[in-house]
Parts: sequence; C-alpha cells; structure tokens
Amino acid sequence: MKATIEETLKSLPDAPGVYIMRDQANKVIYVGKAKVLKNRVKSYFQNREDRDVKTATLVANVESLEYIVTRTEEEALILENTLIKKYKPKYNILLKDDKTYPHIRISVQEDYPRIEIVRKIQQDGARYFGTYVRVGAVRETVELIRRLFPIRTCKRNISPDKKQRPCLYYHIGLCSAPCSGNISKQEYGRMVQNACAFLEGRQEEVIKKLEEEMQRYADELKFEKAAVIRDRLRSVSELLKKQVVYFTRDEDRDVIGLYFDDWHCAASVLSIRSGRLVGKRSYVLEGMGASSRGAVMDSFVLQYYDANPEVPREIALQYEPESAEVLSEILSRKRGGKVSILVPKRGVKAELVEMAEQNAREELELYRRTVLIRNAQSREVLEKLRSLLNLEKVPQAIEAYDISNTGDTEIVASMVVFREGRAEHSLYRRFKMKAVTMQNDYASMQETLLRRFGRYLDGSEDEAFGTLPDLLLVDGGVGHVSAAREVLDDLGLEIPVWGMAKDDRHRSHRLVNGEASIDLNRDQEILRFIASIQNEAHRYALQYNRHLRKKRHQQSELDLVPGIGEAKKRALLRAFGSVKRIREASLEEISAVKGIGPKLALIIKERLKGNGH
Repeated sequence: MKATIEETLKSLPDAPGVYIMRDQANKVIYVGKAKVLKNRVKSYFQNREDRDVKTATLVANVESLEYIVTRTEEEALILENTLIKKYKPKYNILLKDDKTYPHIRISVQEDYPRIEIVRKIQQDGARYFGTYVRVGAVRETVELIRRLFPIRTCKRNISPDKKQRPCLYYHIGLCSAPCSGNISKQEYGRMVQNACAFLEGRQEEVIKKLEEEMQRYADELKFEKAAVIRDRLRSVSELLKKQVVYFTRDEDRDVIGLYFDDWHCAASVLSIRSGRLVGKRSYVLEGMGASSRGAVMDSFVLQYYDANPEVPREIALQYEPESAEVLSEILSRKRGGKVSILVPKRGVKAELVEMAEQNAREELELYRRTVLIRNAQSREVLEKLRSLLNLEKVPQAIEAYDISNTGDTEIVASMVVFREGRAEHSLYRRFKMKAVTMQNDYASMQETLLRRFGRYLDGSEDEAFGTLPDLLLVDGGVGHVSAAREVLDDLGLEIPVWGMAKDDRHRSHRLVNGEASIDLNRDQEILRFIASIQNEAHRYALQYNRHLRKKRHQQSELDLVPGIGEAKKRALLRAFGSVKRIREASLEEISAVKGIGPKLALIIKERLKGNGH
C-alpha cells in the first residue's frame, strides 16, 4: 500500500462524509459516501478473497485518497451526488446528464399557455413533464396532447383587444387559436388544466371534467361546443382502454429495477399513475460501479429525481438502499409531501419490480449489442490512428478546428470534440474573431487556439476547456499546422497537430504535419473517421457563419425603419420570427405587436416593401 494512502487511512474519523479517490494523473476516479468514513474506506484496502473484480481494479488504480467530513448522512449523500456530477469519475455509477433529454413544457405562468419540447428545466413557473428518453416519444406525446387539447405552440403576443388571423394549425385542429378570440381565456385555461392532468396520468379526472364541461354546454344550448368536448371524451376513453390497470385505487408510484453483469448496470423506471402503467424509462449506468447493490440504488434514485421534476408519493425498489430514510426525507422535501420508499417481496408491487428488472435486462442487452460493439470498433480505429501518426498514446480526446467567413465579415471558427471516437456535442464551442478583422485563415486559427488554450491555462471550469486533447486536427494543409504549432509553442503546450487536407473535389484526402504526408485512401476506416471529423468541424463553423449573416441581414433591414429601436425590433422578430414574415404580414398583424400601432405598422410595411427582393 502506498505511504500517502496509509497515512490517510490512519486519520479517518468515526463520522459521516465523502471520500475521493484519484489516480496517478491526479484525476478523480471514484467518489463514495459513508455513514462512518473509517469503516467504509478501510474496507477497500483490506486483503479479502471475496473482493469482486471491479473493486480490485479500482483499488489498483488509486494513487491518492482524500475525504470530506459532513455533519449528517444526508449531507454526505447530497455531496456525493454533487461531486459525481462534477468529476464524472470512471468507476462511479453515473447517470447520463438528463439536461440533454427532452421534456414537455407548458407555460402555465402565461395568460395563454403554450406547449413545447425543451431540453433544459428552468425555474420559470412553467410546468415540466418528463424525462423522455426518446425524442420520437416526446413528439408523439405532444402531437397527441394537441389533438386532444389544442394548445398553441406559437410565440405570438396575444391580447384580447387585438385579434389576429388564425394560423394553419387552427384549420387542421391542432390549435384553438386564442389569438383570434375563438376561445375565451377561461375555456382555454380549463383545456390547459386538462392537458396537465393528462400528462400526469390523471385521465379519470380529465374524463370527469370533460363530462361536466360537455353537460354545461348542452344545458346552455351550445351544441357545437358540446360536440367538440364529446369527441375529446371519446378519444381519451379509447386511449384509456389500452392501458393496463394494476391497482383499483388511484395510486401514483414509480417502480425501479436494476440489472447487473460483471461490468455494467442498467436501470428501468416504470411510472404508475392513477393505478395505470403510463410510461417506462430505461438507462444504462455508465462506469463499472464498484459498489454494493444498495449503494447503486442510492446513487441512481438521487440522480434520477434530481433530474426529474415529478416525484410520486411512493417508490418501489428492487434493492434496499443504504440510505432509505435519508432518501425519503430529501425526496419528500422536493415533492412537498411524504414520499414512501419500499422494497416489496410479494404481491402486485413485487411483480412490477420484477417487470422493471426485466426491462433493465433488455436495455443492457441492447447496450451490449450496439454501444459496446461500436465502442470496440472505435477503439480499433483509434489504435490504428495512433500507429499511423506514430503518437505516444491512443488519441481518446480529439479536437478539430475549421474557419469560416464571408469575406471580411462573419469571421468565425468551430471547435468540435471527439471522445473515444464519438462526437461530444455538448463540448462543441464556436468563436467569433475579435482581433482578426480581415480574411486571414492562419491568423484566425491562431486567435482561436490562443483563446481556447488560454482558457485552459487560466483554469477554466468549462468542461470543454478544462482538459487538453491527445490530438489536434485543423482543416487545411501545412500552413494551418504551422500556425497552430506556433501558438502551442508560445504557450508551452505539447500536443500533436495534423492538418486535414482535401483533394480537388474537396474530400478528405491526406493528413499532413509539415514533416509527413499520409494518404488516407489506403485505409477506408481511417478515411471515414477523419472525414466525419472534418465534415463536422466544417458544418459547425458554416452554421455559425450563416447564423451571423442572417442576423446581420435581418437587423440591417429593420434598422432602416424610423422609430424602430432595439425593444421594438426584438418584439417584431419574436412575434414573426423573421423579416420575411414581417414583410408578408398584414397591417393589422403588425400593428397588433406591443408598442407598434397602426401608424408605425404602415411605415414598416412601406420600408420593408422597398427593401424586398
């Protein structure tokens, strides 16, 4: 055992806390929590024959050890979750960041709420539903909701005093057109409430409300409106018949099952609402998980509900969590009511846990057949690339750069990141030139790299800038490589740099570095891999260039209109989306925008008409 670790073990207290294990490169590879630090941490370093392979592998890679004492077990659990998300340790159970997953958002804080798909939950007063793992599933759900309860999706400013022309969605039955005055604020509000209840799984409540609403319209002799409600009732009832009933009482609960193999773990969550199974979400937990079943359940439950806004009153688990009482307290505070955690051994709940485990097993099998095979292929390509370029180590982290401009304007650069052979979209970054004001690809590349690696040397907390790549690729030839090397040399950084040169037909052709030139056509796998990186860097840079060009074009046209300042310009673009749509809009529609009015609307129409193409 290493002397530094031995000294740390001697100082461990009889108190709750979190322990952090680091490897030879000082990188955090495991974070754990303990009721009693002294007992838990020492158990890792005892010579035990029953130690599993995962734990043995973890311990063999530990170079240093540190710990943080907390006052309570609850504080330890929360701190462990925070540090896992911060460091993403290799050997921890790690639920993928749910911020990338889609949610359904209904802006109930607005007078006329709208429904949309978002990937980030904000504390803005809106209602969020999800998480949905598949984008297709969330789109289908939104389409269903809009058929049953035609809520708007547009960002129009709606005022009862200014009626607007309904859009196409109204005519095909996917919007009730509150902008046109077709529906009262009260009627629209009831429809939104029913949509929220439906998404929560409270369909029986929705049916009851719709029946009452239909009867009220019938009593008032508003038979057309009553018929619309009747059709919605039929649709909801038909959908309800297809759902399996597991409990006769209106019970809400989640059921969580896990499935393990020697190295991986999968989790499945079944959502029961009003006694009916309404959804399933499955995850593969990244990392080897050198933990007990109870510790894994602790980590998964906390990470899952940390990322999901909806917490039911009861959660049935396959394994007893190590910190069941603490988890219950944390989730109860989030829900605003008591949350019970149980591990059923018999009956319907136990059968559901078994079903959840089966779903987790299928998820892990799918992961093996797809992701693991793809990872193996990626490792093979990266090993080939290491050998081809004579690199010291396999390039697990690759960064690629490309420059795009419109002459001397919109001079931008892209930075795309590939980790373990796969694109990491969350780490992509883009740069708009500040110092370079004229078309000069070499100078633009140097400014980009100077800013990117300057952020690294300044200790940036941005994950994209916080580490160095194993390989740097630039779009271009020897000149681009020389420009990049000059910056790295000035900063004292040693990173292999190669240029992605194209042939006469602008296709990936060679890798060059000033000393060697490698023909990529000799190996189709390497060619496809480099081409995918080059195309992605080019796409991302061009996309930013076009965005800035379009923005300049839009702004310049509106800037020519007298009486239009920044606030009114933003209001117009928010209402119509583009200058083209403002040009096509009627005087009434333009004047309906807040702060515009009929007089200014006429000026806008005349000026934009004169600038039309």
